[in-house]
Amino acid sequence: SKPRRLKSHAVVSKNHSIPTIPRDKHGQPMLPLNVGIMTVVSLGTICLRDHFHSERYIFPVGYTVTRRYLSTLDPNSDVVYHCTILDGGDGPKFQIVPADDPDKPIMASTATGAWSSIVKKANEIRKRQHSNSVSGPDFFGLGQNTIRHLIQQMPGAERLAKRGTRTVNGIYVWQHYIEGGPLGGRHAAVIPALPDEY
Repeated sequence: SKPRRLKSHAVVSKNHSIPTIPRDKHGQPMLPLNVGIMTVVSLGTICLRDHFHSERYIFPVGYTVTRRYLSTLDPNSDVVYHCTILDGGDGPKFQIVPADDPDKPIMASTATGAWSSIVKKANEIRKRQHSNSVSGPDFFGLGQNTIRHLIQQMPGAERLAKRGTRTVNGIYVWQHYIEGGPLGGRHAAVIPALPDEY
């Protein structure tokens, strides 16, 4: 019989070169930190319960980033969105608070669910015909290698990759990051944020 082929989207461990991260004298990253268009305000804490990670992502409770995106109220402007991962009990809750509508946070059980509603509204008021498809984890910054590296360095993260039993979401596949290595292709700039940037 033929050997089974791995699915093309299977997650595998790889080596990634990333920019050098500014750190304090204790080796901690200097937050808030601009990583490309994201500003990392807090990395949160690792939750070891099921559903707070997948093979590809770790969802730390209290993780907070800000980023700019199109307003859902004014078709001529973009605004800052505060994105936070909360503890929903049986899994993470993804909250997004638009700066121009802070009393109406968007909440969903997936990052994609939360961001999809914003992208859809932003396209509607601009009368755009658009698929509205979006990668929620990317919009939360969780797909950004520098941010993934910072999350992997947090206490408890290594335990998610070494757990012996397979969870519903699978075991997180550990990635290997080299700070200050040779950077091929495009890389997001990594610099400490100024107060008015978040």
